[in-house]
Amino acid sequence: MPNADIRLFNCARCHCQVKICRYCDRGNIYCGLRCSISSRMESLRAAGKRYQRSLKGRMNHARRQRRYRSRSNKVTHQGSSDTPSDDLLPLESRLESTAGRHESSIHTHAMQCNFCQRWFSAFIRVNFLHSYVPRHTQSPWIRSPPDV
Repeated sequence: MPNADIRLFNCARCHCQVKICRYCDRGNIYCGLRCSISSRMESLRAAGKRYQRSLKGRMNHARRQRRYRSRSNKVTHQGSSDTPSDDLLPLESRLESTAGRHESSIHTHAMQCNFCQRWFSAFIRVNFLHSYVPRHTQSPWIRSPPDV
């Protein structure tokens, strides 16, 4: 069986299918930085909510608010925001969007890593790489009990 250089998995956040080569694979579970950072921010936000619900968190929040009120003037209304700019959004070039489709049709028996963009054989893994360690049924260092 040929060596499978690509691992296939679904992103833990957006559930899109991801192909990652053995050189980029570090046990990834997200499709890229966007999903990784978003999940990290959600995790931190949830941890902050749990902390604010605890007695220690409520006490620290009250202490921080007392310090803030003592050093600032009391303001009840916010000022008006700046007027939004009327800039146009940049358009995606049609040549860039079609170039990737043409290149992938050339490699019919290959897959491309979503991280480094290298091409590999079409054989894929669905698990992490494991080093094979032969396991013995009985360790040679342990002696069996004597027959009675």
